[in-house]
Amino acid sequence: MCVNCGLVWVDPQPSNENTEKFYSCEYRKQYKGAFQPKPKHCYRETQRAIDRTNRFLSIYKSGMSVLDVGAGAGFFAYVLQRQGILIDGIEPNEEYAKFARTNLGLGTIRTGFLRDLTTSDQYDLITINHVFEHLPNPRRAMEAMHKLLKKGGHVLMEVPNIEAVYHAPNKIFHVGHLYWYNPNTIRALALQLGFLVDDMRIVKGTTHINAVLTKCDEPSASEAEVEALLAGNAQRVAEVLQQHTMLRHYSTPTPYVRFIRKMHQYYKERTYVKNFNDCKTICDSVCDKWLGNH
Repeated sequence: MCVNCGLVWVDPQPSNENTEKFYSCEYRKQYKGAFQPKPKHCYRETQRAIDRTNRFLSIYKSGMSVLDVGAGAGFFAYVLQRQGILIDGIEPNEEYAKFARTNLGLGTIRTGFLRDLTTSDQYDLITINHVFEHLPNPRRAMEAMHKLLKKGGHVLMEVPNIEAVYHAPNKIFHVGHLYWYNPNTIRALALQLGFLVDDMRIVKGTTHINAVLTKCDEPSASEAEVEALLAGNAQRVAEVLQQHTMLRHYSTPTPYVRFIRKMHQYYKERTYVKNFNDCKTICDSVCDKWLGNH
């Protein structure tokens, strides 16, 4: 952890070559146990995409050009398509990007990395949901999104919060994450690289960080203001991690409530998907139910 700002990272960092190989070929297999989404994942990720969409629609204006960084198997893009919104996507995992194109008919999802997108002033809105923590160079990634955005364009970002005590202490450091942030480190990076922080909220339950950033021409805070923002942040993060012990965690209702909810979720997923023959039909069914309630 940086003793000046409180940013936490993997040390030593894997090479860029190994990182790209991991995300292109291995990550989804290791994380989900399959090269393509299973039926239960189609149901689960469509539901999550609908939750994301509710936040997205508060920012979206008709006709905006949109990019989803780390598009996965395309469930978020598919939910938006059902709303009549077209979106480009970039996804490093070959099989997941192929699934989006072949199974969900999303021809705008391409295989690749954020660095492969070299145009300027192309998008009105970029979404990056639980991806930023996987990227090997967060400053370069933020700069790349700034370049891709039109003047006044937005980034809608969600990342895990290193201050969260939702997970057990031995589950905080996910195998695929390279960096861990708290609200102050995300805010400081954004301000340094030409973004205004329009909105930042802590997601109920998981306490993930959800932020809306707006591109501006110049850094929106001075070095002194950024330093003041980060003053004491490392100590704050260290204290949270030191106090989040296994004994304290399992002395609260949180892990038991979470376990019950997950068991209920898994049962609901298994019961729901057994009635369908393919993933697209599952997605359509979930979307139909959602749209019918709106």
